[in-house]
Amino acid sequence: MPRSKRRKSGTDVYHVVSRGNDQMDILPQDGDKKYFRGLMKKEADRMGVEIYAYCVMSNHHHMLVKTDFKNLSQFMKEVNFRYAVYYNGKYDHSGHVFQGRFYSSGVETEAYLLSCIRYIHNNPVKAYIVPDILEYPFSSAAEYFSDFPRDFSGKLSENIKFRKGCISQEIVPILNSRFENIEDFLKFHNIFDSQEFIDIDEEKSEYDYLRVKHFIESYKKENEIKDSDLLGKVPSLRDEFITRCSRETGLAKNRIKNILKMVIKGA
Repeated sequence: MPRSKRRKSGTDVYHVVSRGNDQMDILPQDGDKKYFRGLMKKEADRMGVEIYAYCVMSNHHHMLVKTDFKNLSQFMKEVNFRYAVYYNGKYDHSGHVFQGRFYSSGVETEAYLLSCIRYIHNNPVKAYIVPDILEYPFSSAAEYFSDFPRDFSGKLSENIKFRKGCISQEIVPILNSRFENIEDFLKFHNIFDSQEFIDIDEEKSEYDYLRVKHFIESYKKENEIKDSDLLGKVPSLRDEFITRCSRETGLAKNRIKNILKMVIKGA
């Protein structure tokens, strides 16, 4: 299905997502995620892009940014192109790294902006990678709740130019107007949100994939299995894995079986 035409945001704020081609892990190692984060900050500083939130996952990344409509495309083109060059060189890969053009959605209200930050920070939690947003080292949650300077009341400081991390100082007045202190902002991340974000059906599918993949690694470690291929070749092992994974994740057995095949094929 052809992707819909990009729409200009009235606030110049956009939620953007880029995914690995064919769901492949284009940021598999911690060093890759750190490299991408550094590249993102470098290009944002160079091109005048304000970053409000980000999360770098193994097979995709999220950003919440403020920039004009034309600059957005150029910024994403530079970041993704430069990372693709790095990835192809490091992993001796040829062909597409990212899945087509990036996704984007305009952020028109403060309420939606805050929900979007929460959604981005909760990505690794929903994927069962970590139990808490503060335990994932490659999102802006750590900057907000650990690195960002604050005054004695717990509010984020509006007077200190904080450029060590990636987050723009422009977001500070918005947060301070909405939350009494930084602890309230953290609690806000645990509130259920029915708001849908860009390509939510694909995102849900990706969460299922990541959850099963994470369970595969845990199951292999627990049972001292070195090769994922054994889960596909040995019927008794496969059936036990699928049953336990279904019980743990709540996913249908056929769905788990199909994802298992995908993981083995991509291993």
